[in-house]
Amino acid sequence: MVELNSKKLIDDAVLCFAIGEDIEAKEILLSVLNHEPRNVDALRAISEVCLSLQELKLAESFCRRALTVDPDDLTSVVSLARILVKNGDKEGAEEASSKARILGWKEELASDSE
Repeated sequence: MVELNSKKLIDDAVLCFAIGEDIEAKEILLSVLNHEPRNVDALRAISEVCLSLQELKLAESFCRRALTVDPDDLTSVVSLARILVKNGDKEGAEEASSKARILGWKEELASDSE
């Protein structure tokens, strides 16, 4: 059995995405998710790639999967708000934005108390 180095693959996908190779990035991330369907980093990244490719339903689906794994993931909540804005779901976007603000405050308070 071949061991998957998901961190390296995700880094490779992010690089592909950064240089405009969105399809390649998506393929790499799908391979990671095929082996690790609950990998939040891969779910976040593929959501952003799908958003860039205007695959809004897929972007939202991957983003919601990330939030199923970690409901308080600030990055995923912010991404969801952006996706919902693009989808024209104003109410959903406002709800996600409110949750993002609260999570941001929690993180700020936690870092202030350290």
